[in-house]
Amino acid sequence: MAVVEVQDLGPVSVITLNRPEKLNAMNLELRSELGRAIREFNANQGKRVAVITGAGRAFSVGADIASVSEDLTEDLRISFYPIYREIRFSPKIFISAVNGVAAGAGISLSLVCDLRLASKNAKFVTAFHGIGLAPDTGLTLMLARMGGSRFLERLLLGGEITAQEMAEVGIVRLTDDPLGEALKLSEGISKGPFKAYSASKRLINRAIFFDIEEYLEYESAMQGFLGKTRDFKEGVKAFLEKRKPEFRGE
Repeated sequence: MAVVEVQDLGPVSVITLNRPEKLNAMNLELRSELGRAIREFNANQGKRVAVITGAGRAFSVGADIASVSEDLTEDLRISFYPIYREIRFSPKIFISAVNGVAAGAGISLSLVCDLRLASKNAKFVTAFHGIGLAPDTGLTLMLARMGGSRFLERLLLGGEITAQEMAEVGIVRLTDDPLGEALKLSEGISKGPFKAYSASKRLINRAIFFDIEEYLEYESAMQGFLGKTRDFKEGVKAFLEKRKPEFRGE
């Protein structure tokens, strides 16, 4: 079974994270296949819109802890950041259809898309602190700029953000059928003034993401430092052993 499935709908592609038994946690294989799928979509001149969603009851719970590298700086720079760059700096339009829980890097994957549709029952969980890390994959930059100061406490201390809260500040659009709504939206976009949409995306990048490369460099260095701490090692060990971690602030 492919861990990433791609459905070809003419100018539209549906890219589905397909590890439902693991809540679409991004192990190395999934990250590799997702990056490949997005690169192939971007290289296809007949494509205009990609919808990213998750199989089963989750969008994605983020990085698969069992496959996290010992060098978090390189893990981010080589494995995660290229995916987000392919989406954010593509001239094409990406829509996330958040069908369930999104956590950690899964939140970032949903937010880095141009348009975001979410189930009314979706939840966005900033779970990094549970293993002794700070938010990564660009989440702090995106969530702080899109939601203002509203979510800073949960970025600082961790916690859950409801889809309703996200919708109240315009980050997501609530719907009973995220994928169905995304496909309707995709059809309209693919038949519209696409060069204007692409130009609008470039302007949004200039306004909001103008310093993202500098930010990601800083973020990856920070996470690399945390990856060498005793708390991170304890957090991962506790997660794999299914117990509460004993942090020491070390």
